[in-house]
Amino acid sequence: TLVGDDLASCKDETDESSKEETEPEVLKFRVTCNRAGEKHCFTSNEAARDFGGAVQEYFKWKADMTNFDVEVLLNIHDNEIVVGIALTEESLHRRNITHFGPTTLRSTLAYGMLRLCGPLPYDIIVDPMCGTGAIPIEGATEWSDCYHIAGDNNPLAVNRAANNIASLLTKSQVKEGKSSWGLPIDAVQWDICNLPLRTGSVDIILTDLPFGKRMGSKKRNWNLYPACLREMSRVCTPTTGRAVLLTQDTKCFTKALSGMRHV
Repeated sequence: TLVGDDLASCKDETDESSKEETEPEVLKFRVTCNRAGEKHCFTSNEAARDFGGAVQEYFKWKADMTNFDVEVLLNIHDNEIVVGIALTEESLHRRNITHFGPTTLRSTLAYGMLRLCGPLPYDIIVDPMCGTGAIPIEGATEWSDCYHIAGDNNPLAVNRAANNIASLLTKSQVKEGKSSWGLPIDAVQWDICNLPLRTGSVDIILTDLPFGKRMGSKKRNWNLYPACLREMSRVCTPTTGRAVLLTQDTKCFTKALSGMRHV
């Protein structure tokens, strides 16, 4: 009888161990909500809580705000909702920048602007007001078959851009484990209203224009925008040239653009 009890006990332990091994591990998750808009009757935390409850009920996952396996991103903008899964532990918006300025553009936005232009092999791409060089650096990383020029009138900005290019080159050499031939990018100091470039020599122009808040002023933009648009149109290739310009001073930009019927 004693031997039978021992055998039964061993069988139970084996069954429990086998059950633990065959049962799938329950994923742990959390929901992070990013919300923009003024007409919502809920907070970001409330949206994350309710959406997390729905995810938990449907997938049978376990909620854990710190030691999670999956981070669900809930992005709400006015009446639109986008749901995604975080693929990296850290945000990618600083991936190629080490020297920051007062208005450094996010690398993710720079990539989006470049994609809008649809760069082709051997295109010459210029950012005439580059700041820390976020756009040209992103371009040189993702579109290495094009030639990128980062220019600015501020020597401090040009120096930051050059340092970011040097850091990216070092990073590339470490990653590849060998000497690199360099990157298809140059940094130069110039006057946006008098670019040292031939007429019709640039395929793509991208830049983050000064909004008149942290850099420059809205009053100065009324003179700056028309002048820089005229110079951009001069150096851009006729018929095939493309441009993506970012600004919040839409009133001034619209007025400046309306005075350029030929663009």
